[in-house]
Amino acid sequence: MKLLQFSLIPMFALALAGCGGGNKAETLQPGETLCVMASTPHLASLAMAIAGEDAKVDMLIAEGSSPHSWQPSISDRRRIQESHLLLINGLALESWDAPKLAGDAGVTLVNCSAGIEESWLFSEEEESEHHEEHDHEGHDHGEHNPHVWLSVEGAIKQAEAIAKAMMESDPGHATGYKSRLAALRESLQALRAEYEPKLKLLTKRRFVSNHDAFPYFAREFGLEQVGVIQRTPGSNPTIAERREIENTLKEGKADAIFMEPGFDDAASRAIAESSGLPLAVLDPFGVGKPAPDALQAVLRKNLETVLKTLGD
Repeated sequence: MKLLQFSLIPMFALALAGCGGGNKAETLQPGETLCVMASTPHLASLAMAIAGEDAKVDMLIAEGSSPHSWQPSISDRRRIQESHLLLINGLALESWDAPKLAGDAGVTLVNCSAGIEESWLFSEEEESEHHEEHDHEGHDHGEHNPHVWLSVEGAIKQAEAIAKAMMESDPGHATGYKSRLAALRESLQALRAEYEPKLKLLTKRRFVSNHDAFPYFAREFGLEQVGVIQRTPGSNPTIAERREIENTLKEGKADAIFMEPGFDDAASRAIAESSGLPLAVLDPFGVGKPAPDALQAVLRKNLETVLKTLGD
């Protein structure tokens, strides 16, 4: 009987090494790999950078799907059940009921924006100060603008929340998670330090964006988002909203129009043509393929686009 017991132990350990079996983060077993599910490409990318070889990271939504409109399928629910952590952006970015989904699956929900100070966030009231009053019916953002990851500071705040959750769930690999968080923070800060002096030389700084994704990006780099074409992502502007943007442009309050990949850009192109302003693309990284350095690549490309479009 002892011989039989010894032969079964390696098989049991092998079963624990995967991401399934109903074992959750709070009861991570020896030899089991921490499995992290992220709701967006940017969260998956940050988690991959922190995880290294110590954890497995996957993205919940399919590549190319919008986090604004995605809804979980039965197969998605099964994938969540096989994970330990479910990372969400929070701030009403996700339109589905994340707490219920995580609770039903028995996984730990991590709201990566929950620890961000309210004073740092842009509220809807603050952003409306730049625009005339308009109907917000159907606007799917909550009390605060959720696009915090498009600034270096916001991305670091979310990375810190992810690392904290991973270290608490998998303390055996805490040293590695902490070390890779430090490297990620240094990489993001170096990117900001590289571009801040270049953007300070710009004499044109004001822009209109396709949807309300870039206030944190603009604040961090001394730019100003003065208008939004699609108040609700994916929906054409109302007559009142289009008139508001056109008046802003007629008064010379904007220097460029930025549209985004993955959204209908017909309205942006028409407004740019009528105003004679330069038109370019800024990527909010709402869709795309995650990778450990993908967010840095998106931010770098956006910064280069700003320099090229607004530079003299």
